[in-house]
Amino acid sequence: MRPSWPLLFLLLCQGLLPWALGQNVPAQERTVRNLEDQLNRAKALEEQSQRRIQILNQELSRLSTRVENLLKEKARLEREITRLEKERAALSRQIAQLKEEIRRTEGRIAQLEKDLESLRERLQALMRSLHREKAGRYLPLLRAQSFTDLAVRARWVGYISKQDADLVRALQATLKALREERERLSLLLTDLTAKEKALGETQRALEEQKKELEATLSSLEREAQGKRALLREALQERQRLQAELAQLQARVLAERQRLLELKRLEEERRRQEEERRRREAERRQAAAQPAPREASVVVPPPPLPATVGRLAFPVPGGRILVPYGQEGPFQVIQGPAPGSPVQAAAEGYVAGILFLPNLGYTVMLVHTETLSTVYTNLQEPLVQEGQRVERGQLLGYTGGGLLIRPEELEFRVAVRVGGETRFVDPSAYY
Repeated sequence: MRPSWPLLFLLLCQGLLPWALGQNVPAQERTVRNLEDQLNRAKALEEQSQRRIQILNQELSRLSTRVENLLKEKARLEREITRLEKERAALSRQIAQLKEEIRRTEGRIAQLEKDLESLRERLQALMRSLHREKAGRYLPLLRAQSFTDLAVRARWVGYISKQDADLVRALQATLKALREERERLSLLLTDLTAKEKALGETQRALEEQKKELEATLSSLEREAQGKRALLREALQERQRLQAELAQLQARVLAERQRLLELKRLEEERRRQEEERRRREAERRQAAAQPAPREASVVVPPPPLPATVGRLAFPVPGGRILVPYGQEGPFQVIQGPAPGSPVQAAAEGYVAGILFLPNLGYTVMLVHTETLSTVYTNLQEPLVQEGQRVERGQLLGYTGGGLLIRPEELEFRVAVRVGGETRFVDPSAYY
């Protein structure tokens, strides 16, 4: 007859499950709302991350454009600096040529001045000689043998004097031209030197500008590297948020589906409750009519088998808080404190263990073919299904359910009379 007890345990579970799930509907609704709030916050964070990525992309694009423009400006400056270097090199060659030409001109001027000074000394010596010997210059003429010879001699003396004077004038004119050329070359050298200096200053200014551009480019590159690092972090953060968002969406869908199932079960429970009330009303109405009371109630409960004896009180030091039948076919026993120990009422074996969040663990013990006990609101049991237990052996501790106070135990006793199994008042067996 042992297979009937698992069937009884299954019927017990089917009776407890809709009620427990029905009580979970508000909690499940809160869970769904919490998940939806988390989902909305995750969406807001994901949108914020997307905006941040867009801003970073725009800033990187702006930096890239600015860097590109600065690189173009740098290339232009480098071309300009190269051109100025070539012009300075050409000017340097021209200045060197001018200096060489000025040096040669000054050499020629110095030589002409020396020649002119020598010629002047000759003329001065001649003049002094003529002054000392005014008549002496004519002596060569007096020595002439004839008038023709005299005329020839006079002509050559005059020619020699004239040639010296012409030479002096030619030397003076050449010296003047050379000095003017030297002055022109000096002015040209000054102009070229000033132009070279201006080009050098322009080149230095461009090089300074190039250095500033390079410093700005380096700063922009560092800024771009920082932006790219931030962009990588933002992309990773968005990827993480998207994964979290997908998980939350899946959880929300699952919890919504579960809520719908709980509501369906709640509706089923209400329907069953209404059906139970209707049947109860019918039973009360039938009970109001004259009928033997013994036909529906076993009074007193059937005696326990001799092998069992009296049942041990399941909560040592506890008391009966709610009698059997007041809230259901069970007895509520209050322990000394939350987490009170629960013991086996008699020797037997563990027929089944059921966990419901609102009711905690439920343990069913089978003692004989006609007797079993059920313990509800346990924390994690200290026994396993199929295990043999002794009378008074510790099964666990109270406080496993959400809807039952942590110091209470719901205790049921089931007996089989004839072919029918029913719950009876446990107080008859203590």
